[in-house]
Amino acid sequence: MQRIICIWLPFLESEQVIRRNPDLSNKPFALIMHDANRMFVSALSRSAGNMGFAPGMSLTDVRAASPDMLYYDADPMQDGKCLRGLLRWASRFTPKVARGDGQNLYLDIAGASHLFGGERALLEKIQSQLQAFGFTARLGLADSKAAAWGFAHYGKTQSNIVADTLREAAKNLPVEALQLSHASAAFCRRLGLKTIDALRVLPRATLANRIGLEGMKRIDQFFGEEAEVTRFARHKERLVEEQQFPDPLATSAGVEMALEDLLERLCQRLAPMQRGFRKAHLRLERVDHDTIDFTIQLVRPSINLPMLKRLFSHHFEQLDVGFGIERMILKAEQTAPILARQMGLDNGDEQSNGERLDGLINRLSNMFGHQYVQRFTPADSHIPERAFSREFALYPSQPQGWTISLSKRPLRLLKKPVSVLLGDDIGTDMPETVFWQNEECHLTPLTGPERIEPDWWRDDSDWRNGTRDYWWVKTDFGALLWLYRVSDGRKTQWFVHGLGS
Repeated sequence: MQRIICIWLPFLESEQVIRRNPDLSNKPFALIMHDANRMFVSALSRSAGNMGFAPGMSLTDVRAASPDMLYYDADPMQDGKCLRGLLRWASRFTPKVARGDGQNLYLDIAGASHLFGGERALLEKIQSQLQAFGFTARLGLADSKAAAWGFAHYGKTQSNIVADTLREAAKNLPVEALQLSHASAAFCRRLGLKTIDALRVLPRATLANRIGLEGMKRIDQFFGEEAEVTRFARHKERLVEEQQFPDPLATSAGVEMALEDLLERLCQRLAPMQRGFRKAHLRLERVDHDTIDFTIQLVRPSINLPMLKRLFSHHFEQLDVGFGIERMILKAEQTAPILARQMGLDNGDEQSNGERLDGLINRLSNMFGHQYVQRFTPADSHIPERAFSREFALYPSQPQGWTISLSKRPLRLLKKPVSVLLGDDIGTDMPETVFWQNEECHLTPLTGPERIEPDWWRDDSDWRNGTRDYWWVKTDFGALLWLYRVSDGRKTQWFVHGLGS
């Protein structure tokens, strides 16, 4: 049998503002949100609610009624973050915790309440801790999720426990406690059916005609006659290994040996899950209470013990152990599934080019910092300057093919095209000689022209002269130049935009 606690936090949004600014604790204020050209109230402080205002009112109406009221922008992302934090906090009472609609949390405490001195003592503990956090909470405890919600929202006290029969305890609750739609609840009140007991005495056929099948479902869920699905949060296994040393480690070699043992233990735990390290954090605690932290990151998940040890090892080259290391903590901060690799028939256990590249990226990123190791990725543009983008090599995006063959583009694209001076043959389509880097060069055309049109919707100063015609040419010194011609109708200019190899 379930025993569900519903925790309702009616002033969560406004009380978060008060926690950041305690001076607002006794002042009326509203939190507003924007909907197109309309601003409306999403939440109110307790004192503002006592003045008769309600969420959903337009900001114009509230200002007209109370010109001195304070207003702040609502922050739904911060509210969600706070609820997730409270969900983790609630897991200390039971592993079965779930987040409901609005500002509601659910706890299934069946078989766990005796650990806290009984149900009443548990509710008092939850209430007191939430009050210490600065939150107002109403609690309901019943045999079903719907009933717990009803008693939390419409019970007589802040902590309501249904210990006897649910039918008797819910007799005087209003029909709104069934979570009926607004239209159904208003219709019941017009008929004089204001309490749950008034609904229960009616025949089911008559009741179904008045509140519909959805209303009947709500009643059955309230009294536990129909199951209500609750998706309890899944708690991730804490992937941490630690070692306490009776005799402190006095050398970096000893630290490396202990690290190898911690890595092996964590890899053995990850292997059955078919997951590998993406980010690992090592903390060394010295005898003098100072701490040393190291973090490694991998481009792909791995449980390759020698590789993981090598990535940590360069941190130990100048490690200052002081009077000794008395405790080591290794944590897998990020993990990811390990994808199976197809092995070739002739290379055995040899690493593929991709694995060797991943190993190089891992070493360079952890040695110099991931922000200094970047790679080029294709972008959706035919303009040479916009045909690629940069990203951190340690965090590759979804792979996609280059829309333009790399053989048609230079390996080195100049940041700014460089104008070249022409020789005596100005009138020809392709100049035979140009002055490049203070040298007169004779050109041999290889491929071209390739015509590239500018993006007509962009106002790009570099492309205001219009269409460019590109050629690959070779100089008599052996250099490969990516040359283009641009003309405004009166004057023709030539530029070098890239270099080949």
